[in-house]
Amino acid sequence: MQKDAIQRVEGGRRFRGDVRNKKPLISIITVVFQDKGELENILNNVFEFDTSEFELIVIDGGSRDGTVELLRQWDEKIDYWLSEQDAGIYDAMNKGISAARGEYILHLNAGDRLIYLPVQELKSAFMEQIDVAAFRVSIHGEREFIPSSGRLLRFRNTLHHQGTFYRSGISPQYDLRYKVLADFDLNQRLALRGAKIKSFANIVALHAAGGISGSRLAHSENLRIASKNHGWAYWVGAWVLSKGSSCKIRLRRIAQARRHMFTGC
Repeated sequence: MQKDAIQRVEGGRRFRGDVRNKKPLISIITVVFQDKGELENILNNVFEFDTSEFELIVIDGGSRDGTVELLRQWDEKIDYWLSEQDAGIYDAMNKGISAARGEYILHLNAGDRLIYLPVQELKSAFMEQIDVAAFRVSIHGEREFIPSSGRLLRFRNTLHHQGTFYRSGISPQYDLRYKVLADFDLNQRLALRGAKIKSFANIVALHAAGGISGSRLAHSENLRIASKNHGWAYWVGAWVLSKGSSCKIRLRRIAQARRHMFTGC
């Protein structure tokens, strides 16, 4: 027996004809699937900020856990939302990008929280024609991810997804062949195209550590992307750095476990 087809459902202010008079500075895109509770947390978090400077776009993968009903409850605040079956997280992100009207695009998903909305920094960046504005991200509230756009980006992703604002004019679309690190591939391709990337010292988001970013698939994609965009010589460098990062993560976890053991926390 075939499962019932998932219907396309959409809504939001824009869908009802309530279009903003001016183009928003920022488009925040949130993708979700079967995670109604976390989506509600993100909505409550995002709408603590000044809504005159951003629009919110939510792309749902056809959830059947009450997500659509929740989106309808927030219909007057969300600028645009869509619920339909997709080909994965990056397909959903591409749909969000296609629907975005802001000058810059930020992705904020499950486990993420917005801490600071860099309005003035992005207005200045737009005047400077900055294509990628990269900010710091707090990882699990324990350490900072500090972005960079130098040679290291040829080997590993040095721009954190939840802290990176892409200028919509550069059409930042993800390659769906990659399931985990399509953002790394995008960042490399933009750098190769000569995109203007600027790093900032502000922390803009909190990201919960975990997921599949440290999985074997992520490791494999990291090597494939580095070699595809820069040549096979970079496969070796990416492999060495990846192994080194894995060792650091293991050592950090051991140190944390020992601290918990002695403090009783």
